Amino acid sequence: MSTIKDIKNPWRDKFQQAAFRGAIFYVESGARSSGRRVVVHTYPKRNDPYSEDMGRTPLSFHVTGFLIGPNYLDDRDILIASLEADGPGTLQMPFDYLGHNIEVMAGTYTITEVRERGGYCSIEMEFTEFGKPGFAGVAPMPTSETLGAAGTVQDTVAAFMSSTIGATPSATQVQALWDTSVGRVPT
Repeated sequence: MSTIKDIKNPWRDKFQQAAFRGAIFYVESGARSSGRRVVVHTYPKRNDPYSEDMGRTPLSFHVTGFLIGPNYLDDRDILIASLEADGPGTLQMPFDYLGHNIEVMAGTYTITEVRERGGYCSIEMEFTEFGKPGFAGVAPMPTSETLGAAGTVQDTVAAFMSSTIGATPSATQVQALWDTSVGRVPT
């Protein structure tokens, strides 16, 4: 006699054990959310807005899982330790569309144990895509380059004053203009 498991389904072939940082759990339900970051610009006296696409929002995952069996307490403690560990970890969900081996940060979680359900606990977990730090690869400007750029600005101001005033400004005039342009009050 054949059973429902004998029916060939492509999704069964892709099914895998759910885990976070190697701590296994079973999934009751999983949700993945994302979208686009949109800034809507509205203008006075105009009826049409302008919507600006600012990129994809981070992936987030809401997982309702459970642990069951005579050793569920050990599995629960291992999962708690993995959820509370610092830094990102690998989330493996049962199906690819929910997130297949993706680096995430664990957010809040809630473990519920009920008296009538011995050997069982349910776990609500929130995860957010880890990603990469912003502006990766941008090195801070060395002090010598910063000072050189400041000198270039002072030279440009002096040239501008010379062309508008008709005479070469004194160092005191250039410094006073420089101080007021960067928000400092001359002493």
